[in-house]
Amino acid sequence: HILFGINSVLVYNNAGQLSKKLKAYSYLENITEANSKERRIIYQILENGVLFSDDYSQFNKLISIQNTYLDIFEKMLSVEEYKGFSEKFKACSECNEVENYRKIIENKALKDEIIKKVYELSGFGGLVENYSNYLLKGDDSITNKMQRFHSSILRELNRYRRVEGISTEEKKLIKKIKNTFDEYMGTTLDIQEGYSQGKSIKEIYSAISIENSEAIEALAKLNNTIFDSDYNRWFVVATKRIDYFKKYGEKISEDIKSYIKEKDSSLVNGFIMTLVFVIVVILIVFIVSSLITKKIVKQLNIFKEGLEYSFQYVIREKESLKPIVVTGKDEFSQMNIHMNNQMEKVKEIIEQDRRVVSEISDVVEKVSNGFLQYSINEKGATQEVESLRLIINKMIRYTKQKVDNINLVLDNYALGKYRFRLSEEQRVGMYGDFGSLSAGSILLGQSISQLIAMITNAGKELEENTEILSSSSQSLSLRANEQAASLEETAASIEEITSNMQSSGEDVSKMLQIADELNSSAIKGNDEATKTAKSMDEINEKVTAISEAITVIDQIAFQTNILSLNAAVEAATAGESGKGFAVVAQEVRNLASRSAEAAKRIKSLVEDATLKSAHGKDITTNMISGYTQLSNKITETKEIIDNVSSAIREQEKGMIQINETITTLDEMTQKNAETSTNIDKLSKEVAKLSTRLLGITEKANIADKYYYMVDDVDLIQSISKYKNDHINFKKKHFSTLNSREAITVISSDLCDLGKWMGTLEEQKSELVATTEWKTLKEKHLLIHNKIQLFVDLNSNRANNDELKKVAKEIEEITTEVFNNLNDIAVINTKLVRKEHLSLNK
Repeated sequence: HILFGINSVLVYNNAGQLSKKLKAYSYLENITEANSKERRIIYQILENGVLFSDDYSQFNKLISIQNTYLDIFEKMLSVEEYKGFSEKFKACSECNEVENYRKIIENKALKDEIIKKVYELSGFGGLVENYSNYLLKGDDSITNKMQRFHSSILRELNRYRRVEGISTEEKKLIKKIKNTFDEYMGTTLDIQEGYSQGKSIKEIYSAISIENSEAIEALAKLNNTIFDSDYNRWFVVATKRIDYFKKYGEKISEDIKSYIKEKDSSLVNGFIMTLVFVIVVILIVFIVSSLITKKIVKQLNIFKEGLEYSFQYVIREKESLKPIVVTGKDEFSQMNIHMNNQMEKVKEIIEQDRRVVSEISDVVEKVSNGFLQYSINEKGATQEVESLRLIINKMIRYTKQKVDNINLVLDNYALGKYRFRLSEEQRVGMYGDFGSLSAGSILLGQSISQLIAMITNAGKELEENTEILSSSSQSLSLRANEQAASLEETAASIEEITSNMQSSGEDVSKMLQIADELNSSAIKGNDEATKTAKSMDEINEKVTAISEAITVIDQIAFQTNILSLNAAVEAATAGESGKGFAVVAQEVRNLASRSAEAAKRIKSLVEDATLKSAHGKDITTNMISGYTQLSNKITETKEIIDNVSSAIREQEKGMIQINETITTLDEMTQKNAETSTNIDKLSKEVAKLSTRLLGITEKANIADKYYYMVDDVDLIQSISKYKNDHINFKKKHFSTLNSREAITVISSDLCDLGKWMGTLEEQKSELVATTEWKTLKEKHLLIHNKIQLFVDLNSNRANNDELKKVAKEIEEITTEVFNNLNDIAVINTKLVRKEHLSLNK
């Protein structure tokens, strides 16, 4: 309120010197208020020994405010006034000591930053974790990372040493930390030597010993301690500084009052108003002081109630923190504020731990859903919660490593790499349920390898058989095709012969018909020849008659010619009267001449015809004789043709039957050829299938022994069952571990594998006499004994190292039993193949 009044006066005051005095007083009051807050903040920091980021931020803010107001305050004073102020301030030793405490706070911030960096370089993903990885894996590349982390840690520790004002105790603590980290790097040579000598991780681990508790305590102490500091002393020096500013403020106030008195009446009113205001304030203060007792009691009650509520919140009877109500700025209010601040810090711690627990619950639920990539990032405010967080993160990280290793096995199986096995380092911690899961993955790989071996062996045998089948089918197809071609040629020839015989039969029938027709024609010709002979006789008779008639005609023509000559003589005698008659007589003579010539030619023709007729008669007689002989020959020929026709018909029937048989045989041959072709195609398809199967299995990388152990499928199935039975056997007994009951593990000769071994021994199987059988029996007995030992140790609450040792032995013996069973399968296959070979011989 006073500052508000002064600021109001400043607004209405135009006097430069008074304005500066009043502003200087105002800024000095602000500096004094900031110093009071600084005193409280640093007191809390030194009292707790821990520098929180909020406190450090507020500390820097207050320092900045003070420096700003001091710079302005310097400008408000004259040179002489500021010189006097600074000289008196420098003469105040306690005032100057404040700077030392400020430097301590600044150094503490720098030290905390360095310690935080050391934690990061040594913790998760840092030197210690890489050291653990190197111990487990022996990978020399990890030492390079460790060297880098170690160098960075040493650089940070040297940086801490160079911080101004570092105490002797801090130097000793830093030396302890450095020695511990140097020891980590020094033991890497021991680890390297142990791996070079073939020692186990357990032997290497027992040979080295690093005590890091001192380093952890030293880091914690450096982080939670402010050295060379006394919060009581701080309170004293800070109070001295505040008193100095207050005294100087009073001096400025007196100067202002003196200045105001020297001013004219125009300023008196302002001063009177200010004075009246101050008097009123003093009266108010007096009235308030009369009520202090009641207020103190009230504040104590409020403090008590707040404290009780805070304790209830701490012990979780209350879900939220209710701060103490602060109604003033007196010491009780400051105490309440301090209490509220402390409880806020407690609340922050509790709420931080609650956030950690909430994140733990969330992460555990995610992990239970199968997501192992999560980790708890919120840091615990208390050491117990932080330890729980680190333990859970470690458990999740190691669990993920084991799951990743199992997935690595399955990934290699997916790529066909069934020879793949986890390294010794990767198998570390694969015990209990993870051991069963690891053994199950091994069993899966062995079963798949056996299946691939079966397919490969079957494919090779199928390939060999298909080659024989293909060769035989091709030979059969070739011979069938050749036979079919021959039958086709034979059928064609027979068909042609049959056709010729049918044609010959038809020709014979035609010949028979022609013979009949020829016989008929011969008979008819004989008849016609006879008739011709008769006609020739008749013609001859007629020709004779014609010849006689021609002779008569010739005589007539001669007489007519004579008469024409007589007539011509008479006509000539008659003279003129006889000329016409002479012409007629001449024509009659000409006609008689022609008739005589015609009769002569006719006679010549008739004579010739008579000769021809006689010759024709002779021919006709010969024809009659020939026709008679022809008729007899035709009759004989007809009989022969009849016989040939009957024989051809019989041969035709036989050839038809032969042709039908050859046709049937050709059809069968064609079907055989088609079948052999189909067989050849099928054999080629089977060959392709076997090639494809071999191509598929060829990509799988399995141990060679699996090809020599899968002939007896029943034995392979039994062995796989016994392997799986022993995985379930472990799981069954491990499921009772939480109860820590003392139970008796079943005897080795009473489980299914033991019964099977007993049966083979009773049957005096050849397998029983082998060395592998004796080894299997010893390992089988040993695994039962080791599981009994583990159960007994667990019921007696043995430490984890003992349980881990026995669990590791159980997993190693289980793997050996699996391998021994595979060896038995190999021996059995040799016996089976030997027996097959003897049977084939």
